[in-house]
Amino acid sequence: MKTNNEKPGLAINGNSISSKVFYTLVGLLILFSIATIVLAAVTLGVAVNRLNEKNTTNSLDNSGPLSYADQIKIEDLLHHLEQLQVIADQSQGTRAIGTRGFNGTLEYITQQLEQYTDFIIRHEYFPVPNCVVQGTPQLQSQVNGLISDHVYLTDFAHMIFSPGTNFDSFVPLVVIPNLGCQESDWTSVSVANSIALVKRGVCTFPEKSELAEKYRARALLMYNDGTASDRFGAFRNVRGHMNMTIPGYFLSYNLGMKFVDLASNSSTNIGIKMKIDVEGAEAIGNICADTPTGSTTKTIIVGSHSDGVLDGSGINDNGSGSVGNLVLALNLARLLKTSSESYAQFSNRVRFCWWGAEELGLLGSIYHVQQAALPSATIESGRVQDYLLYFNYDMLASPNSNFGILDSLAVPPGTPTEALPGTDRITGLFQQWFNDQKLPWTRSGIGGGSDFVPFLTQGIASGGVNTGAGGIKSADERDQYAALLGMGNGGLANIPYDSCYHQQCDRIKNVNPFAYEKAVKAAAYAIEYTARLDDLEKWLYPNGRTKSNELLNKNQFYNNPYDFDLF
Repeated sequence: MKTNNEKPGLAINGNSISSKVFYTLVGLLILFSIATIVLAAVTLGVAVNRLNEKNTTNSLDNSGPLSYADQIKIEDLLHHLEQLQVIADQSQGTRAIGTRGFNGTLEYITQQLEQYTDFIIRHEYFPVPNCVVQGTPQLQSQVNGLISDHVYLTDFAHMIFSPGTNFDSFVPLVVIPNLGCQESDWTSVSVANSIALVKRGVCTFPEKSELAEKYRARALLMYNDGTASDRFGAFRNVRGHMNMTIPGYFLSYNLGMKFVDLASNSSTNIGIKMKIDVEGAEAIGNICADTPTGSTTKTIIVGSHSDGVLDGSGINDNGSGSVGNLVLALNLARLLKTSSESYAQFSNRVRFCWWGAEELGLLGSIYHVQQAALPSATIESGRVQDYLLYFNYDMLASPNSNFGILDSLAVPPGTPTEALPGTDRITGLFQQWFNDQKLPWTRSGIGGGSDFVPFLTQGIASGGVNTGAGGIKSADERDQYAALLGMGNGGLANIPYDSCYHQQCDRIKNVNPFAYEKAVKAAAYAIEYTARLDDLEKWLYPNGRTKSNELLNKNQFYNNPYDFDLF
């Protein structure tokens, strides 16, 4: 019996077919696609096994009977990733700092390390100001005496680092011309004791907030620019500068334009009232775990950030990197306990780290590097002069993946040139692995946006792999990947690598298991190769290194660590 929910027969080439036949055909097509993907994965797996059987100086498997990369299994990765999803679900769907989900993530990583490794575990703690919203913020506008209430997280959101406030009356609104990036934009209008309204674009959010303070605005409203489909909403992750002294909201494009139109009309009188209660987050944590063997003055750091954004569970960003890092640590601990005949030991110490508050501006990794550069730093806590190499893993399981290899084509401003030869060698190491595995890869600029930035700007060679964030996969890249992975396995052109980037849908189903396992295997190979090099420092720095504590004072990055923020 047909119900109201059933769809009528469909016409194909003029012939009517039933829904049942149509869906049967669709099902067969899906099964065929799945079979094709499985076949490609099996074929690649055979290639990996054959490559690992080689035992020459140029072979990927220079470890003898056991290979670190071979220990990485997708089942283990997904098991731990599912635990992070449980932790997020118990915290209203988030693992952002200041939430139960973030604390639960740190507890889970620590428990796994304590139970299954003999690594030396250390915790670092630092505060983050004005980042935790209490209750529901309020925003009201008054136009010619008519008061309107606006909706939190739909019309506006708190700018991180901006303090709380409670206006007792409506404050005049002033539109800043152009994009508020030049001094002249602010001097051309009377901003003092008014609320500044400025559009997103060109210069960074922190730069706009500093100008608003300089010209004595009472508060700052910044609005989205509507230039792309993902630039209309009121984002919760927009941040001012870290010592911001005036309250700030980030508005949706629609509300921002409405306010612009009202304020630009001489016949209207518009005022704004804001109320928000904000607290700082105390004891935000980094975790680092060191191998008990290997030279402590020749340290390789493997890092990933453990926090997510408020708007989702953060399973790909960056549960995938956090878990990848954890599985690397657990497997290495097991391998290092085997006999030297079965698994050759490492010459260099490996330090696995999980950084807090990356999503708020790389705060955890910045804090760690700053502490490691102090004269009081010890070998045990970590000294930058002992750090030879930094690997970063941020987003390893994007559903429309590429294999992005970090390279030095674009580096953060102020990066010492001494860090570039080693960065290039690490890039080549990953390229070799993907080439030998018959896997495609893409150049991924190391110019900013993740935790490699403070290490690079401190003169430490860096590298890593990612699988893409909100960028768009081109048709050319799709075709390039399909040529090696098989037709239909190159992903989808003209859509993001991760359509759930920084959104609620970044859950356990938002992962690509094939790409995830390969990315972590590549990470294992790079660690294994570099950790066994007796002359790692010379390999990375053929021209020598500058004393790192001198770099700290010269590098402007530490005076303004948010140059790499969103625009």
